[in-house]
Amino acid sequence: MSLTDNRVVITGAGIVCSLGIGRDEVWDALLSGKTGISSIKGFDPSGFECKSAAQVKDLNPRDLGIHPRDSRIMDTHSYMLMKCARDAFSQAGLDKASIPKEDIGFFAGMGMVDYKAEDLLPSVLKSLNSSGSLNYDMFYTDGYREIYPLWPLSMLNNISFCQVAISLDMRGENTVFSPHADSGAQAIAEGVQTLLDSRAQAVLSGGVSEKISPFSLVRGLLSGILNTSNDLTEPVCRPFAAGRNGTVLGEGCGILTLESHQSAVERGMQCLASATGYNFAFESDEKFPGPSARALGNAMQGALNSAGLKPSDIDLIIAHGDGTISGDKNEILAIHKIFADCIDKVNVFSSKGALGHLLAGAPAVDIILGISMLDSGIVPPTITSSPDSSILFNLVRKPLRMNLQKILINCQSCEGQAASIIIEAAG
Repeated sequence: MSLTDNRVVITGAGIVCSLGIGRDEVWDALLSGKTGISSIKGFDPSGFECKSAAQVKDLNPRDLGIHPRDSRIMDTHSYMLMKCARDAFSQAGLDKASIPKEDIGFFAGMGMVDYKAEDLLPSVLKSLNSSGSLNYDMFYTDGYREIYPLWPLSMLNNISFCQVAISLDMRGENTVFSPHADSGAQAIAEGVQTLLDSRAQAVLSGGVSEKISPFSLVRGLLSGILNTSNDLTEPVCRPFAAGRNGTVLGEGCGILTLESHQSAVERGMQCLASATGYNFAFESDEKFPGPSARALGNAMQGALNSAGLKPSDIDLIIAHGDGTISGDKNEILAIHKIFADCIDKVNVFSSKGALGHLLAGAPAVDIILGISMLDSGIVPPTITSSPDSSILFNLVRKPLRMNLQKILINCQSCEGQAASIIIEAAG
């Protein structure tokens, strides 16, 4: 079934990122050309080749009403997910709706969860022998008792997912996908398909990034995607720039409330946008930990096909555009191929120069930014430097006013997966 036969619309959206909390605050900052990328705070990054990231500020569990007992197995990713889910839930009026709880689904893309050394330090200190070495007999006899009994649960990313579902009393179909940007897109696609199959009346879908930590930095460095130059004279993350040198990690979350157009009309809810197409493709690049140009092109073409659109129908591409040398090159080649007949009219934007790479949180955050673009008729500037000379499309580098109706959003993993989603003005 085509997604346009029974439109799935977005009736709620929650967003948290380094530029702020809530759609209005983030949008105003983005439109003014601000970036949330700065030197890493919270731990000493001096031993790492990459020392910059886009970190979330002012998100306190007490402000979210989270009990200190529960916060012991939660962290930044949990608080972002809780805040965004609650905002999307209430904006869509689900807190006042008569929809059975069993008919509200929940799907999320989530990354890795890392332990904190202080969680284990008391047990280690109690297990040291006279020479200062760890004595495993002492640890297994008594030292382990210093570890919070529920601590192992905090290592599971779906524990935060469950806490959100319990908080909002969502009992419908649900799944967690992990760990890269394509997992956030998969969560949204699963939500759309669940509605098309009439397996739910409303769905919360989206994704959340990992917390910036020594472990997340190591994963990014091992994947080869991070900028290790630490040259702060130019934007650290430079999507599609001639002098791009890698991406930086960011913290952020985006959650959407999805439902059928008919359901939204019957409940009297405003439709923020329609989700009209999506597709996934896979082919790893031989020289880069990401998808090939062909996979990226197949994802875009498949999304266009599922929405019943031609390339010339798309007003804007919100690209993955993470500032990596090969990743951006492959996306440029894919866009040139799919949009060859209208390439001079194609406008492209990337959020990563401002927000960093949000991994599983990236697709939903870009969709929410796209909603603001549809509302305002303005495309914000891409934070970058001089564009790659091979680019044939228009990389938006200063605010652009235009009649926006259809936006294609790209994302990709570090393992060869590519995904594209199309949203359209609610109309």
